[in-house]
Amino acid sequence: MLILRLVHTLIFYLIVGVSFFVGTAILLCFVPFAKQKNRPFLVAARIWSRFLIFFTGIKIKATGLENIPRDKPVIFAANHQAAADILLLAGFIPVHFRFAIKKELFKIPIFGWYLRKSHYLLIDREMILSAYKLVDAITEILETGDSLLIFPEGTRTRTGELGKFKRGSLLAALKTNVPVVPVAISGSYNIIPAGTWLMNYCPVKLSFGKPIEIKSEADYNAKVEEVRESIARMLK
Repeated sequence: MLILRLVHTLIFYLIVGVSFFVGTAILLCFVPFAKQKNRPFLVAARIWSRFLIFFTGIKIKATGLENIPRDKPVIFAANHQAAADILLLAGFIPVHFRFAIKKELFKIPIFGWYLRKSHYLLIDREMILSAYKLVDAITEILETGDSLLIFPEGTRTRTGELGKFKRGSLLAALKTNVPVVPVAISGSYNIIPAGTWLMNYCPVKLSFGKPIEIKSEADYNAKVEEVRESIARMLK
């Protein structure tokens, strides 16, 4: 069993590397013809993610996709169980959206270049300490018509359990009147458990809740808790 996991994992990582370079080379042929230069990168990320998910052999069940508005941008608020969450969400969210990603990932050679070309939101220490700068950056993205995905917990869970939300994580929803779509990710924590790089065959469920609007400052804290409770219910 261990040998099979090792072989499967090595083959998967090889496919990741080869498909990234080949796919990016093909992608660059389409970029000059796009009105919004980041859109081809977003589309390619979705196709690439679905391609890689197929080769993992992991079964994915997505429910509540009908709750995602198709005529306006939204803020997706998801729990964060593992690095695999990025792949799962990129592959299964059926609208153009961008991730909010920590600055360190933008420093990775080639991969960081791709993140910049996709116009993903770069989160650095200065932005974390200034809620206003973060809200302004998110607002600029939403005004382009793209949605944004954030992890309100601020980091990956250490235990697999849903953590507390950062208080200012959904302030942009209040400022822009953009609805928040809760997203529950269940099962990804065990795909690559802490302390190993070997993959497991674990079924994963993605659940999308009904949009929640934050219309006033007086309702802000209650609405943030409502988003968290929606995710918690879907995780059960």
